[in-house]
Amino acid sequence: VHAFDAQLARILGDPRKPKGDQRRNLSRFKNSMEREMERLWAKKLQVFAPIPFNRNGAIVGILRIAFKAFFEYMREETFGKFGLQQIQVDCAFIGEMVRDFVEADDVSVLDSLLDEVVASAQLRCVDPVLMDTNVVEARCDEKKKKFKFEG
Repeated sequence: VHAFDAQLARILGDPRKPKGDQRRNLSRFKNSMEREMERLWAKKLQVFAPIPFNRNGAIVGILRIAFKAFFEYMREETFGKFGLQQIQVDCAFIGEMVRDFVEADDVSVLDSLLDEVVASAQLRCVDPVLMDTNVVEARCDEKKKKFKFEG
């Protein structure tokens, strides 16, 4: 992934800027109005909108399309409790990983799409019980160490 990012930066002349520690805030509780606003924002988002011709624009454009397709896929499936929890962990992990490749301004858009994926899976679940956010963060940290993204 990092090699692809470097090639893309070389081709488009837009090197990746070093990031600080910007974790996705999973433990922040959102009230129903905030969730509804994010849901509306994600639905309004133009996935196939024109993008700037640079590395960040290309990556954000590809990720917007991929996350929207993931959301649409969730709408067609039915999940059990553990399937929903796996989607929750997967989306949190993906959200953590993309922070390394996109600008801070675009992270919130991608996060809202991933939150919409989890919300869609939750609606399609027969026993919708989400994992505690501390457990999700621990699983993501464990997986990042396994892939040697941190440490």
